[in-house]
Amino acid sequence: MLTRSFVLLGLILVCGCADPRPPTGGPRDETPPQLVSVEPAHESVEVSPTTQLKLTFSEYVNQASFARALSITPAPQSRLRFRWRKRSVTIQFSEPLRDSTTYVVTLNDEFRDWQGVRLTRPLSYAFATGSVIDQGRLYGRVIDPIEGKPVTGLPILVFNPGEEVDGIPAYQTQTDAEGQFELGNVRESDFFILGLQDVNRNFSADDGEWFAVPPTPLIKATPDTIEQYLDWVYTKVDTLGPVIERVRATSNRLVEVRFSENVILPDLTGESWAIIDSIDNMPVVVHSSYKLETSARVVYLMTDALQERSYSLLPDAAVQDSSDNTVYVETIYFTGSTGTQQIEPRFERFLPASTEDPYELAPWETPTIVFNRPLTPRTLDSLVTVQDSTGTPVSFNSLSSNGTSYNLLSLDDPTQVYRIAVLDPDSIRVQHFKRLGPRALGSFSGIATPSGDSIIVVLTDSNGLVISTTHPDSTGAFTFGDLPQNTYRLRAFIDRNRNGYWDGGMIHPYRPPEPITWMSEPIAIRPRWDTALGDTLRIGTSSVSSVSFSDR
Repeated sequence: MLTRSFVLLGLILVCGCADPRPPTGGPRDETPPQLVSVEPAHESVEVSPTTQLKLTFSEYVNQASFARALSITPAPQSRLRFRWRKRSVTIQFSEPLRDSTTYVVTLNDEFRDWQGVRLTRPLSYAFATGSVIDQGRLYGRVIDPIEGKPVTGLPILVFNPGEEVDGIPAYQTQTDAEGQFELGNVRESDFFILGLQDVNRNFSADDGEWFAVPPTPLIKATPDTIEQYLDWVYTKVDTLGPVIERVRATSNRLVEVRFSENVILPDLTGESWAIIDSIDNMPVVVHSSYKLETSARVVYLMTDALQERSYSLLPDAAVQDSSDNTVYVETIYFTGSTGTQQIEPRFERFLPASTEDPYELAPWETPTIVFNRPLTPRTLDSLVTVQDSTGTPVSFNSLSSNGTSYNLLSLDDPTQVYRIAVLDPDSIRVQHFKRLGPRALGSFSGIATPSGDSIIVVLTDSNGLVISTTHPDSTGAFTFGDLPQNTYRLRAFIDRNRNGYWDGGMIHPYRPPEPITWMSEPIAIRPRWDTALGDTLRIGTSSVSSVSFSDR
């Protein structure tokens, strides 16, 4: 797959010396360079096969960026030579141009002027060596799957039908600041169009790299194409599990394991981790595993005493990433330590983090206390006390998913303000929490089409955190209840494969993205009111924005 869409690999030879520059002084120029003139002229026909191209710009430009940003379609098979003179460049071909062929010259947003100001959208022009120039046109828009916002600067690759998507495309451009792309002077034919952010530049859509497949497998280019921007939705496929990058003993009883990405610990006992003494082949007991709240990529193992010798480690095979990919299981060797380190329990913070006191808890929130290390139940009880509004002690249960952040359960009475105190070595840290009651909550309702249990409606907060999901009923009606006063966002999709997640499609074999839509504007929820969606949420078509209110 072509990754650097606009670089002609092995074809470019930059000639000349350092960039010519105009006299300095005056205000900084923040206007991107523009094409002032081109030779041969745009949409010229009967251009000689031995013609050189001359491009003149509105200002002095960075010559190296020109070479990186340039693409010519169809691509020349040998080196290009550039001859610069002030604001103009002449492009010389090493072989004659093809007969009866339309050529499209494009500069992407890597092109910039001598002060570093980049293009905001591609520059292109076309000419033909025959008597007729291609007049086909293609349009599209690439958006993100969370809020439908535009994806800018994404390379767009256009392939002929049946062509392997692993080589130089027939045409190429990129999205502009609005996420839109436009191609003119292309053949009147069907094409497969792909957006691809090929980070490792290996001409392939690799695991974890972002891409966007078209809503239909083939898009037809015609001269009378109506300017409607079909949506390509940005996504990525993540099938690679986390990999251990480093293991080191930070003391004689603590081992640090760093992964390639954030991981989830299915078990905090440490029983499924294996550490073996490489000299006498004896196992080392792992007492527990945990993560710090500030680093989800690092796992700490509390062990029996280590020596300064070689050890092997095998991870818990159930460790996984956020896409449910399990860890790559391989033996990692590290050197033990004889250094001692006594880590005293230390309070870090309350969650949810806020300067409000009392903090008003939404129905889905739980008071959480974060420490620097795991605590035994007895130690947790000795450090943490909870009281209600009258000062009466309140018993609580705790739950931790990472071993250092403890959720305090059963604090659900909306008539109480809970005082949570944590004993620190030098002070007592206090935070008050209050559960929001029914009179402080609102709701949101609407109608989605199509209806049915394959439809999933997702409500998120303003930061994109998923608050709740639901399925509309047989009439398409849905409701989200118990919502604190705030602004929210809404999206909905057709879960065709019934896996509970939105899927962005596949390149090969081609599979279209699941239809999805968004509310273009945030939803404002008011206490004791039902916020009703004014328009039907039509999945796979346009977004909606109107809402109305009614007293609950």
